[in-house]
Amino acid sequence: MAASRIKGITVEIGGDTTKLQTALKGVNTEIKNTQAQLKDVEKLLKLDPGNTELLAQKEKLLAQAVEETKKKLESLKTAAEQANTALENGDISQEQYDALQREILETEQDLKKLEAAANQSSTALQKIGATGEKLKTVGDGMQEAGKKMLPATAAVTALGTASVSTAANFESAMSQVQATMGITKDSMSTVDGQSVDTMTALNNLAKEMGKSTAFSATECAQALNYLALAGYDTEQMTKTLPTVLNLAAAGGLDLASASDMVTDAMSALGMETSDADKMVDQMAKTASSTNTSVGQLGEGILTIGATAKSIKGGTAELNTALGILANNGIKGAEGGTHLRNIILSLQNPTDKAADAMESLGVKVYDSQGNMRSMNDILGDLNTAMDGMTSAEKDNIISKIFNKTDLASVNALLANTGDTWDNLQSSIENSGGAAAQMADTQLDNLQGQLTLLKSALEGLAISFGEALMPVVKNVVGALQKLVDWLNSMDTKTRSVIIVIAAVVAAIGPVLIIVGKIISAVGTIMTVIPKLGAALKAVQGAMAAFNAVCAANPYVLIIAAIVALIAIFVVLWNKCDGFRQFWINLWEGIKKFLME
Repeated sequence: MAASRIKGITVEIGGDTTKLQTALKGVNTEIKNTQAQLKDVEKLLKLDPGNTELLAQKEKLLAQAVEETKKKLESLKTAAEQANTALENGDISQEQYDALQREILETEQDLKKLEAAANQSSTALQKIGATGEKLKTVGDGMQEAGKKMLPATAAVTALGTASVSTAANFESAMSQVQATMGITKDSMSTVDGQSVDTMTALNNLAKEMGKSTAFSATECAQALNYLALAGYDTEQMTKTLPTVLNLAAAGGLDLASASDMVTDAMSALGMETSDADKMVDQMAKTASSTNTSVGQLGEGILTIGATAKSIKGGTAELNTALGILANNGIKGAEGGTHLRNIILSLQNPTDKAADAMESLGVKVYDSQGNMRSMNDILGDLNTAMDGMTSAEKDNIISKIFNKTDLASVNALLANTGDTWDNLQSSIENSGGAAAQMADTQLDNLQGQLTLLKSALEGLAISFGEALMPVVKNVVGALQKLVDWLNSMDTKTRSVIIVIAAVVAAIGPVLIIVGKIISAVGTIMTVIPKLGAALKAVQGAMAAFNAVCAANPYVLIIAAIVALIAIFVVLWNKCDGFRQFWINLWEGIKKFLME
């Protein structure tokens, strides 16, 4: 809830007159706590979607959130009733009244979403319960035989499922790269003077970076897509991806922000791809030497944009100036805006500013018409004003620069000379700073776990890629089956529906058959009590007849059960029969693998 919407509105709730914002404080806190718990449960459910304990917690929390939101909505509607009178009396403004109505609408929307989610969660639990009951009978029979194999089969199944899923996600991310680049799967590119298969080269690059950095192969594929969106070709992407990953790791940035920062800054400054490492290293060194972050420096550089192209010291001088401003509390886009204004004021001075600089002997350009370093320009201005009073200095500075930039100008003037030169020199000699900062961020247990996670994803992808051809063949065969079913006429579909009804009735029939078999077993084991056993058989047969009368499909299923019994006998007794079905199964497997 936006607290500003209801600010200043007073309401009487339960006989207590208070600010609506205060009245809702308790319920808002409850909603916030419930949402935090829901978020935590949802996070765990992504790792274990079938966990019934977590599903039960989710259902409980959703119900709790619904009640809390209803309570909040009641308070807002009470306030709305009173707001009509307050608006007529002039106690609240039309703007406050409208804001309250918007708050009610938003809360109603939140309530609808929560109620829908609660219903969905309840349905999911009911389905799980029903499915569990159906599976219990079958599971009890198979449980004992599978106990010894359970650890191995569970591990293999989990590994196979996770591997295929991970590989599929990576493949999808790389397909997005291909689509963004607008190329075919067999397109060729030139990298370091050699012709390579584009997608193979980029696939290998993403996997290699995934093994050796804090980012997974799938995340690296996403970073490649950001570079593709910037119009980079294969060679540029190959050379720039490691730089983007270093910048993201060193600055704690997400890959989208890091990619945009590198590509946009290089475009604005007119830099070549080969200069990317230098720029990022200088940003990392500046962040470690001054009171700013890599992200704030990036914001500043992007704000200055093409204006910085003309400064003599390039990105080193640019980072130096931004670092000095950051040390004086002027950071990020704000620092970039002021520095851009200062550069423009020097490059394109007003008549008054030009006269002031000329009278002081301050030159912005050298004899070749190139802009001098800012340290030299501002240093000369400092020297020219030496001995003046503060008022005289302020007057001169105000003539040359915009009034809104005076604090930034004074910060830079106070750090000219050796202070500026020493900082700029350290920034210029910053090779490898970003990689070192990234390594430092990973030089701890959490970092090692991050690297392990990336390496494990690479292993999962390698397993998944080996399994995916088989999975794709099965999916393809299933698609053919679906297409074939869709092409059937209405009459054929009706037959299939009847068969489905037969299958649905198999469960009850098997129960009856089970009772009959149990009764027969009783006869065989308790001959002395033949009368009681016969009664058991009669009871089972009566139940069977009742089912047949209620459902005509039962007779069909009884025939199916008989056929199954015959099949089992022939399988055990007839080698030719058994070999026929083995050959048929092998043929099916071969078809699916083709």
